[in-house]
Amino acid sequence: MKETTVKLARFATATALAAALAGVAIAPAAAQQPSTTTTHPYSCSNVGGGPGHTVNCSGLVTVNNVLNGTTVNIKDINVLTGTQINDLQVALANVADNNVNAPVTVQLLNLETAAITTYLTKFGITVLPVNVGICAGSICV
Repeated sequence: MKETTVKLARFATATALAAALAGVAIAPAAAQQPSTTTTHPYSCSNVGGGPGHTVNCSGLVTVNNVLNGTTVNIKDINVLTGTQINDLQVALANVADNNVNAPVTVQLLNLETAAITTYLTKFGITVLPVNVGICAGSICV
């Protein structure tokens, strides 16, 4: 019962966030300025194409090993450009660095929110929380 409530709360939060951000004017990816690169020892990459495409990010997201071995899998049919991959990596690193003292599950939920927000605000792509899987070791959200 508690797990269902948590999932519903996450979905409601993501839906509200998506609705709030829907009014933001989104520039085409080609018009975006390149963002700074991250120095974290993890990377994101496109895996596959078409309906089975995912973006996978793996490695050490935080600087203090709290999220060592973290994987982020985002199911989406859109293959991201190099600039988009870099923007996603930077967004995840920024969120991770700002939440290093939070419990691991909170950090993972914050990474999920960052991924969803980055897709929507930077790429103009809506991704539902159910399509974002984030794990640090055996802890997944």
